[in-house]
Amino acid sequence: MPKLVLRDCYVVVNGTNFSDHVSSCEIQMSKDEVETTNFSGSGRERVHGLQDNSFTVTFQQDFAAASVDDVLFPLWDTEIEFTVEIRPRSGAVSASNPRYTGTCILLEYQPLSGDVGDLSETEVTFNVQRGTFTRATS
Repeated sequence: MPKLVLRDCYVVVNGTNFSDHVSSCEIQMSKDEVETTNFSGSGRERVHGLQDNSFTVTFQQDFAAASVDDVLFPLWDTEIEFTVEIRPRSGAVSASNPRYTGTCILLEYQPLSGDVGDLSETEVTFNVQRGTFTRATS
């Protein structure tokens, strides 16, 4: 089975392809742990609770029209829901290149960060609304 080296991730936020401005991306999937232990058991019991999923993306900042800040600031400012899509590769969606999509909100945005001589990057977490990802392989 081949291993994957990330070289060509596909990252789209609200319809804008930012793949050429992204240096890191992460898909985080989690569910709350709900304890259901009772007196009839001999140990702890748990069930899955609500999902709390997110995408975390590190953008190389760009203040040009239709680029990073021009797209992200209004998403934070207007408090609207939008779609985020991430794939391991830019090629067609397939079993070996699944598409993860979620309807998200942007709660925090740091448009400028860095020291003298550093590349200006901003790490953004897109919280998935209602916790639900879509995973497609075709």
